[in-house]
Amino acid sequence: MPTRREFLMVSSGVVAAAGLRGFAPRTRAAAAVSVAGSLTPYLDPMPRLTDNLVDITAGGSQTLTATLVQRQVHSQFPKPTTLFGYTRVGGPAADTASASYLGPILMAKRGHPVTVNYVNNLHDQDYLSVFGNANSYTQWTENHTGTGILTHLHGGFVAGVNDGNPFASSPAGYGSFQTADYPNEQPAAGLWFHDHLLGATRLNVVAGLAGGYLLRDDWDSGSRADLPQGPYELPLVIQDRRFNADGSLLYPTNPASLNGPWIPEYFGDVMLVNGKVWPHLDVEPAVYRFRFLNGCNARIMSLKMNAPMFIIGTELGLRPTAPLPASRLTMAPAERFDVLVDFTRLAGKTILLQNSNPPTPISNPAPNLSQVMQFRVKPVASGGALKTVITTLPPPEATLTELISIGAPNPRGLSGVRNRMITLNEVGANTPSWTMNLNGAGYMSATPHVEQLNVGEVEDWYYVNTTPDTHPMHTHLFGFTVLGRYTFDVAGYVAKYGTTHGVPRQDVTTLVPFLKSALQPPAPEEAGFKDTVKANPGQVTVVRAKFSLPTTATDTPQRYVHHCHIVEHEDNDMMERFEVS
Repeated sequence: MPTRREFLMVSSGVVAAAGLRGFAPRTRAAAAVSVAGSLTPYLDPMPRLTDNLVDITAGGSQTLTATLVQRQVHSQFPKPTTLFGYTRVGGPAADTASASYLGPILMAKRGHPVTVNYVNNLHDQDYLSVFGNANSYTQWTENHTGTGILTHLHGGFVAGVNDGNPFASSPAGYGSFQTADYPNEQPAAGLWFHDHLLGATRLNVVAGLAGGYLLRDDWDSGSRADLPQGPYELPLVIQDRRFNADGSLLYPTNPASLNGPWIPEYFGDVMLVNGKVWPHLDVEPAVYRFRFLNGCNARIMSLKMNAPMFIIGTELGLRPTAPLPASRLTMAPAERFDVLVDFTRLAGKTILLQNSNPPTPISNPAPNLSQVMQFRVKPVASGGALKTVITTLPPPEATLTELISIGAPNPRGLSGVRNRMITLNEVGANTPSWTMNLNGAGYMSATPHVEQLNVGEVEDWYYVNTTPDTHPMHTHLFGFTVLGRYTFDVAGYVAKYGTTHGVPRQDVTTLVPFLKSALQPPAPEEAGFKDTVKANPGQVTVVRAKFSLPTTATDTPQRYVHHCHIVEHEDNDMMERFEVS
């Protein structure tokens, strides 16, 4: 019988190397025929998602409709690809083939609340139009008409009922809508919204339901003379996908030898940027601000280019104090980097953005997919181009300063803050009943866990990874600062505390005899507030947060979730509830 990792390769078309990451050699299941080799890279221009930008910085409301769209993802496909997308009045029509399936970009401002209505125009047959069968769709989803949606503002500081999570809200069926109030009470940041339907997040997201939410504030206003603005500030949403020869999306929705519809991870054989396969972008010899988002279902990327790069922000806002020169950007799904790229000395050059396997200890089972996109630098810059890189950023928010001032974590419980353990488990890895969980119980367990958090308290969360994968762990509602990582004796810890459902949550002090290193500092690019962190195999990853609620949360407890953002893991079943009172 095929193993869990064999199905990993269903979507890659590449044979897995024996002894992958030190585990037993694995073969692969039969893969679909790849059409990637028939597509010419860098043929099509990259869509500028800011062409579909909605300025709601003054507040107000906006209505987005989730519907079928037709988009030409590569000009060599014989016809447009049928996908899901969010449309709006005044934006590209559903049949505008040249547009991106991603978007729109909603640009809001701190202190100016907005309301977004997400209308569901997806019929049952629309799902079939994208995926070809519905066997995978009904697993664990709640009752609704048509293809359900539940839109989550990723990184948003919002009340539970507005968060778009299955613990606080029910999905909107066909002909219905979801209303979300966003108070915008957080610093400027590059947020995004995407579907979060219980049991089918991986499907609605791979089908196209994602857009941008660009939050401004007085400092990062979009009009500073020392930061790129207008056409020089662009989101770059990078995703891997597979397509059939006719251009239709390929996702293995019902592998016959696994339990139900599950595949462990989905890996594509082409890269898309802003919804276009291997595009090019014409740039000037100037400084650009690119907001990178890893929008892949499961792929961890390590991006590089032969142009100077400077990280100025992470998921939840600007870095403290100064830009960070970077030779590469290592990003797990849902991680974001706000980056200045300096093309000023590259006039007339062609620059490639390339991907490679990330360095250890990050575990990345995806076959390498090196080509991403091409930048074509024009001979001269226009009058509005910025020629220098900013050297000073604003001081950190007071909460970040407070969290850092507490000092190092202490697994013995002596740091003065509460320690909370989150164990990451893989169960039945070589059986048809493969699943994932947190703290020994999946989200759909008969007795699911509900973490209890209190407003005003500071906690250190210890992500104890007992699996062979790197998991991008994402928290709704709150951001955190990464404190560092310990290595630990996985086999010994699992032997002592493991059960048939993995390792249930323990007191953090139980880790102490199994730790194999002192605390290793976080990577320099992890400085600042984040909402997603890489929890690597063989490591205990520690983050620190202080809990609060927005003014729109008028009662308690407020309900949220946290989970792995490899969306195949999230759906099966690596997600846990928490309440904030």
